[in-house]
Amino acid sequence: MRIKAQLEKQMSRRLALPALITIGMFLAAAVVMSKRPPKHDGIEALITPVKVVEVQEQQLRAKAVAYGEVKPSTFLEANAEISGRVVYIAPELERGNIIPAGTLVLKIDDTSYQLALAQAESDLAANRANLQELDVEEANSQRSLDIAERALKLGEKELARKRRLVAKGTVSRSTVDLEEQNMLRLRQEVQNQNSQLSLFPTRRKVIEAQIARSEAQVRDSKYNLGRTQVTLPFDARIGDVHVEENQYVAGNARLFDASGLAQVEIAAELPMVHVAPLLRNLRPGEGSAPTPDDLPKMLLGLEARITLVGGPGENEWQGRVVRLGGTLDSTSRTLSVVVAVDDPYGEALAGEKPPLFRGMYARVELLAPAASALAIPRRALHEGRVYLVENGQLRVRPVQVDYHQGDTSVIRAGLNPGEQVIVTDVIPAINGMAVSVAGGQQPVALSPRGTQQ
Repeated sequence: MRIKAQLEKQMSRRLALPALITIGMFLAAAVVMSKRPPKHDGIEALITPVKVVEVQEQQLRAKAVAYGEVKPSTFLEANAEISGRVVYIAPELERGNIIPAGTLVLKIDDTSYQLALAQAESDLAANRANLQELDVEEANSQRSLDIAERALKLGEKELARKRRLVAKGTVSRSTVDLEEQNMLRLRQEVQNQNSQLSLFPTRRKVIEAQIARSEAQVRDSKYNLGRTQVTLPFDARIGDVHVEENQYVAGNARLFDASGLAQVEIAAELPMVHVAPLLRNLRPGEGSAPTPDDLPKMLLGLEARITLVGGPGENEWQGRVVRLGGTLDSTSRTLSVVVAVDDPYGEALAGEKPPLFRGMYARVELLAPAASALAIPRRALHEGRVYLVENGQLRVRPVQVDYHQGDTSVIRAGLNPGEQVIVTDVIPAINGMAVSVAGGQQPVALSPRGTQQ
C-alpha cells in the first residue's frame, strides 16, 4: 500500500508541471494581446543656425614681417693717420653727444710735421733756383756758340784769302799753316759749345725731376700736417672714445667712433616663404615675366614700416627697400632685405618717440602694392576646406589657399564672389545638413594692411 501511494504521488507531480507551464503561457499571451501599441510622436528635422560672410574681391596688400638691427648708413671708425701726442680733445667728444659737421674734435702735436714741411719747401726752393741757374747757363752757352761760329766763318775766309796769296807768291807757306791751325782751334771751340748745349736738356730733366720730388715732399708734409687735426666730416652721434689728452698714439690707432645722423639702415631677415606673396603683384615691366635677376629691382617697390621691438608706445617710421643682402642664409632660409630710414632724428620727441640709432632692434613690415584678391577669415578654413551655405544646406568644398596673412586667408581657387562662407564652428559638419543664416550675411572686412577688422 505504501508503494502504491508513493507512485500515485509521483504521477500527480509529473502531470502538474506541464499544466502550470500551459497556464502561464495562456496568461502571458493574454497580457500581450491586451497591451496597447506604443504611440509615435512626429519629430521635426534639426536646423543649425550659422553665421556667414559673403565672398567678394577686395584690394589686399600682401605683407611680410622681418626683424633686424638698426645701423647707421654712415659709420666712422676714426683712426690716427699719423703718430704723435694728443694735445687737444674737444669737450663735446663724449659718448652719446651729437656734434655738427666741421667741428675740430682732436689734435695731435704738429711740431715735427711743421719742421718737415719747412725742410721740404727749402729743398723745393733750392731746386727751382738750380733750374733758373741752368737757364742762364744755357743762354750763355748759346751766345758763346754764336760767337764761335762767327769766328769760324771769319777764319775760313782768312784761310781762303791766304791760300790765294800763297798761289801768287806774296805770302809764305808757313803763314797758311798757322792759319789752318787757327781754323782747327775755332772748329774745336764750336764743337765744344755744341756738346755743352746738347747736355742741357738732360740736366734740365734731372732738375725738373728734383723739383717734382720736392713738390711731392711739400704736399706730403702739408698732408701730414693736416692729419694732425681731426674734424667731423658729417653731423654725427659719438660712440666709444678710445684716447685721452696727452696720450701718445701710433699710426692707425683707434681714436673714436661716430654714427651719421642722416640715415639709418636695417638689414631685416625675411623668410623665403614670405617672399612669394610680396612679389605676386610686382613685375619688372609691362608684359614681361620676372627672372631671378629682376628680384632686387622688384623688391625696391615695396613700402616699409618700422617699429621698435620693446620700444615705447606705437611709434612708426616710414622706410624704403634700398638693396638686398649678399646671399641667402642656408641655415635659416632667410633673405636679408636692407631698409633705409631717412632723417631718423628729425621725428624724435622727448619722452614719446626716440630716434633710431645704432643697436636698436626693429620690426620691419614690408607691404606690396594693393591687388584684387578673394579673402576669407582664417577661422573659416578647415584643413583646406570651407563650409558654404547653398539652398539652406551646408556644403563642404575644398579650396586652394594662396597664402595666409594674419587672420585672413587668400584663396587662389575654389571660391567665387557672392558665395556664403560659414564662419561658425559647426560640429559635426555633415555635407547636406540643414542650416539657417543667423544675423544676415556680411562681406569680409579688411584693414588697409590686409588684416581683418
